[in-house]
Amino acid sequence: MLRPSCSRNLLLAALLVSMFGTMSCKGGNRKKTAAAAWVDRPSQGKTTGNVIQIPDLGLKFEVPDTLYVFKHCAEAGHSPDPDKKWIPVITCESSGGGASDAPAAEGESQAEAIALTIYATHRTRPIDERSVAWFKSQYSQAGLKVEDIQFNEDYQKKSGIVTKLHVLDQQGLPSHEILQYMFAKRDIVFIARMEYRFGETRSVMQDWQYILWNLDIWADEAEG
Repeated sequence: MLRPSCSRNLLLAALLVSMFGTMSCKGGNRKKTAAAAWVDRPSQGKTTGNVIQIPDLGLKFEVPDTLYVFKHCAEAGHSPDPDKKWIPVITCESSGGGASDAPAAEGESQAEAIALTIYATHRTRPIDERSVAWFKSQYSQAGLKVEDIQFNEDYQKKSGIVTKLHVLDQQGLPSHEILQYMFAKRDIVFIARMEYRFGETRSVMQDWQYILWNLDIWADEAEG
């Protein structure tokens, strides 16, 4: 029998791949955008001070001056995630995570290392208000409790679907919480995602808001 953590990861991987990896886009002969070409063959962007830019993705990220938990932000290595098959773009990790060898802040030495990652993948279905019910059904069928899911036209300067999910243990109680935000730019979907133990008391939500606010997708190319 699989350990709970293994079965949970396999469950989520299968679900996420089915959502974005098995459907073809309409207009398959349409010329790919530079962003779609980047997803197929990712290359490193450039970092100047605390600003990360990946021009082909139309992406600019300024690391916030104040972060409480995800203190170590950097451009990610762009190898596809082995479970979800998405391309990591930006990763912000907590003290004790892999992005830095800096010592953990006071009170964090025993805390679970967690990360907030921005991914990119090909867009294979609409990311709009009408698709909320479809995503909710997919999550529920996979055994996840959908705590909240909604389309927001102006969420941290972007338009997309915000989802809070609970991973349940064998007793049907929440063991982990997942916060995920999907928003589209032309033929690309960006996914901001963080997962932490249920009942996490660190200031993850404040950091989530600061990081997403500072993540800019060039407005002249953004589409819902």
